[in-house]
Amino acid sequence: MSERAELDSESLASRVVAAGVVELSVRGETPAHAGEIRRACNDAMDAVAGEVLGSVTEAEVARTLNELEADGVVEGVREDTSPAGKGRPNYRLVPPADAVRAALADDDRTAGLADRIESLDA
Repeated sequence: MSERAELDSESLASRVVAAGVVELSVRGETPAHAGEIRRACNDAMDAVAGEVLGSVTEAEVARTLNELEADGVVEGVREDTSPAGKGRPNYRLVPPADAVRAALADDDRTAGLADRIESLDA
């Protein structure tokens, strides 16, 4: 296992969104926009132990991605722009996927997410 990403101060929702980005990264599907990350999070929700989050909305994911970007967990990339010069940002991991997975494994609530991600590598 490699280094651990710093997720100690992140909420459960932030950890779930980070796990969604990791899962897409492992699959080679990043950078990804909030809608794609939302789908990955909702698909993995059954692996979250403890608190019941239900499903997450794209707006919640977008807010959480902004927080994760401020904390250095993800990086926003603007590749596609509209005619007005604005576009939906796409996100990719900053730390290695293994480091985020290791941090998720350290939390009993998100250990199932780490296992799910590890099974993608196999």
